[in-house]
Amino acid sequence: MNVFDAITQRRSHRGTFQKRAIEAADLEKLIEAARWTPSPFNVQPWELLLIQEAEGKIALADVTERSVVDQFKDAKFLDDNSRWMRLTEAEWQKYGDGVLLEEHVTLPKPLQDAPDKLLQSLLKNAKSFTLLGHLGAGKIPAKEIATQVREAPLLMLVTMNCKRYPPGEGGTRWMWLSMGMLIQNILLAATALKIGVQFVSPPLERAADREHIRQLFNIPTSHEVITLLRMGYVEESGRDSVRLETSEFVHFEKVRDTER
Repeated sequence: MNVFDAITQRRSHRGTFQKRAIEAADLEKLIEAARWTPSPFNVQPWELLLIQEAEGKIALADVTERSVVDQFKDAKFLDDNSRWMRLTEAEWQKYGDGVLLEEHVTLPKPLQDAPDKLLQSLLKNAKSFTLLGHLGAGKIPAKEIATQVREAPLLMLVTMNCKRYPPGEGGTRWMWLSMGMLIQNILLAATALKIGVQFVSPPLERAADREHIRQLFNIPTSHEVITLLRMGYVEESGRDSVRLETSEFVHFEKVRDTER
């Protein structure tokens, strides 16, 4: 697969993976892709923690489950997320951004067959979902996501070694830029190898959870946990996605005076 195909075919994989482990040769290719990531002054501020044994997966699944339950009780979190949730395929295509609600949340049974207008109203007032959260609505998606974490063939914790700091006032900015490039290298290599990847964000949203994970896996205090990737072989590439038209974000010579 050439690099342009990998770029356009890459998708976040939210479904199940094949049961088999990542082959040693493919794992080595993922690591090599990470190794050759560019970074300012070649500081290479990353470290990867690969988790394949049940003990570590269970620990991360437990943190994930608790975090998702709590998120459904958090009005600000729900309100922030609702801005990017699209109810229908047509709406998703129209806006060219965001995510489909049905791919991220298993709604309580009474809401699964509710009219779109009702769901749209609820999304615009997402804080109202906190009542459902306190009634236990978050337990269903929490268990689903936790199971996916626990059963993934490979979990990868990506950390940033803050001691490997490039010079200049923009050092922190360049380190974060490097981490983004590292993750993109891994995503593209995984796509070429037919390995699906999903970002697992709930256990890393809160500082307390990140600290708990740091202690669980003996991560040095000088390292910041950046992301958790869930990985495994997939039968086929992911569903189609949407993107903004290039005319909406590409400018020549000067930025157009447009309202954003």
